[in-house]
Amino acid sequence: MARRRHQSSVRVQLHGSSDQPRGDRGQQPGTTNGKPNRHTNLILIGGRGCGKSALCRRIIAAEPRFSLYSLDDIIVESAGMSIPRMVENFGWAHFREVEFEVCKRVAQLCDRGWCLIDAGGGVVVDLDEQGDETYSQRKVDTLKRNGLGKIVYLRRDVEYLVTRTSGDRNRPSLSQVRSFEQVMCARSPWYERAADYVVDATGGSIEKEVKNKQEIKREVLRYFYKVTGEDPTDEQYKP
Repeated sequence: MARRRHQSSVRVQLHGSSDQPRGDRGQQPGTTNGKPNRHTNLILIGGRGCGKSALCRRIIAAEPRFSLYSLDDIIVESAGMSIPRMVENFGWAHFREVEFEVCKRVAQLCDRGWCLIDAGGGVVVDLDEQGDETYSQRKVDTLKRNGLGKIVYLRRDVEYLVTRTSGDRNRPSLSQVRSFEQVMCARSPWYERAADYVVDATGGSIEKEVKNKQEIKREVLRYFYKVTGEDPTDEQYKP
């Protein structure tokens, strides 16, 4: 049975939206040698526990021209409550609506370029009238914003995601009727559908069995520089 949608006083508000991206202030964001560049935003997606946030931190360290936006962090700050509390009080349908509003606001800010977006694991998801998950074309289109953003999917084995998320109380249950494994398997083709590029980090359930963190960072940055034509800050990331 679908959970009723409750109205709440949660409002979406982003702070410091006029700030310039970190890094070189001498060149306008979204340009290469003074020329407009249409593809200067990078959005990371993937299943819960795939390592998006840690990867974002490594990318920022390697490429300080990026400004980082975490959709989940913005939602928590705007709502004044944790995501588990929000889901408990208002349900997943309400959370997905708030998430969509945050996607729209962040996408508007990212018109200036050089934005790195850490998207939540359910950013490719909406709920139908029965409360079942379905592909969220609206959020994907909003983040891509007519080609201004490129989505990279960090693909992991479901067993890896289970190992990373088991027992984490900061992550609310995704379904009352399906297991975490079932939810992740159902979402997998939606991540693929949304992605402009896929980093294949499958092959095992623990870190030492899969592509290492530095390899993943290099692969993502090389892709970004290739599609944008931007000059890398370090030759090791040259496409």
